Amino acid sequence: MKKTLVIFAIAVFCIATLLSPIYVLEVRVDGTEELVYQQKAKLGETFDVEWIHSVTKQPVIETYQLVDIGQIPITKMVFDEFGPNLPARPEFNQEWIIADGKFTVINYERIFERVPVTIGAVIANHTLIYNGQITPLKDVFRPGGYVHIGLAKKSWGQFLIEEVKIWQKSKKKLT
Repeated sequence: MKKTLVIFAIAVFCIATLLSPIYVLEVRVDGTEELVYQQKAKLGETFDVEWIHSVTKQPVIETYQLVDIGQIPITKMVFDEFGPNLPARPEFNQEWIIADGKFTVINYERIFERVPVTIGAVIANHTLIYNGQITPLKDVFRPGGYVHIGLAKKSWGQFLIEEVKIWQKSKKKLT
């Protein structure tokens, strides 16, 4: 009887865990919505997209905050040389901090539903940095491809199943 009760308790615990919801930082292919990367996430935390500017050949770091699903504001951009598609002057309520040879732009008033990224094919090397994990986006989808980074809520079970599918796709690419 005790053994049956213990097995039942373990089964209930496992099912409850697999059904419990978590937030997930996802990278999906634009258009097809194919999931190519995911990582467990927490609301309120930030992630960076770091890349090399094609003209200045200098690093650019964009920082985003995970506020909620569909609400990912850019909170900061850091660069050390002006170039095309980079801010040229403060706009709206932005603040610029110039120190140690770098420009830090804060107080953006832009919120993304999902952060769009065209993965650099030659120089840019767009890299997702979250929670100490560094992921070159060219490793999860093809250089020149268009992806978006977003936040989702799913069960642990769904997360694990999708993680296996991503792993299987990556193994096929290697063979």
